[in-house]
Amino acid sequence: MDELNKRIIEVMTMLGLNKSTFAKDLDVSLPLITHITSGRNKPGLDIIQKIILRFENISPDWLLNGKGETYRTLPEKTEYSAIYSSLTKIQTELTEQENVVSTIKSYHKILIDEIKHLEEMREILDASTLKLKGIYPQLENIKTQLESK
Repeated sequence: MDELNKRIIEVMTMLGLNKSTFAKDLDVSLPLITHITSGRNKPGLDIIQKIILRFENISPDWLLNGKGETYRTLPEKTEYSAIYSSLTKIQTELTEQENVVSTIKSYHKILIDEIKHLEEMREILDASTLKLKGIYPQLENIKTQLESK
């Protein structure tokens, strides 16, 4: 039996997998795994790739060449929960501030509309005041006529 076939059997053993489970994990047929583990067939590149991709902790150098450690040291995964939490907090603050700005803009528009309305009212008031000023002399005229009679 080829050494590569033996290392594949060793991978199954280390992971505690039987042929059927190993085949399912790699998304290949059970007969293919049986042929490899019996030594009838050598594993193809596609099987080796699937093993390396599915079981990331298995060292590709060890699997292919039998050299080095069986397990590779995977880079430590960066913990992003604190950063995610900070980003979520900032997003919440941004949303709150956007709501405040939107509310202020709405009030500002209302106030601008009220100012325009007051300006219109002032124009009407000014026009009415002018009319009243024109009516007072007429009233004085009528008063004078009534007093003279």
